[in-house]
Amino acid sequence: MLKKIILTLLMGTSVFAAHQVSLNTNDKEVGGEIRLDMGRMGSAMSNAYIGARFLNGDNNNSKTIADPDPLMEVSFMVMQPVRGVPGLKLGLGMKGEFTKIDGAGYAAVPLGIEAELQLPLHTPFPFYLNGAFYYAPSALCFKQGDSYTETRIGLDIEPIQNARIGVGYRTIDTDLKTRNVTYNDAWYFGMRLDF
Repeated sequence: MLKKIILTLLMGTSVFAAHQVSLNTNDKEVGGEIRLDMGRMGSAMSNAYIGARFLNGDNNNSKTIADPDPLMEVSFMVMQPVRGVPGLKLGLGMKGEFTKIDGAGYAAVPLGIEAELQLPLHTPFPFYLNGAFYYAPSALCFKQGDSYTETRIGLDIEPIQNARIGVGYRTIDTDLKTRNVTYNDAWYFGMRLDF
């Protein structure tokens, strides 16, 4: 099933004029994300992206869930270069998160910020430092959800144009009304292709 989802995401990128596709993994789990550039799809909104993400969590990276269901996400973000700071981009966005935690339905609409900085290094290949923080209080959580917090940080290298490889670390807390839950707490490595 997971292989079918990944293949569908990759094949859909050419149909929908994808801006970027990424895949990340570690020894226990795999995740995939697609972001579509709305400007390329005929929208007047430049620098706006819609996306979808899938993370097949594993209980080895969550000490509070016996058998994690996949985390599915849809997102919207506006990201632009920051004037006066070469190589820095900032984005503001919102996401919809859906999963089940030990049989309990979970949904949240976190708001957040993302940043990417091309490091000012004199190397043959550019390096990028990136990070994200998303949060949803109980007012933006549904079903059995009580809060959502996600933090990511990563370092990428671009050995060829529009193709990156990198490492990162993420924590995702999907707290329920009855208990605190860490859905994922793990290192990963991945690849990103820009179109």
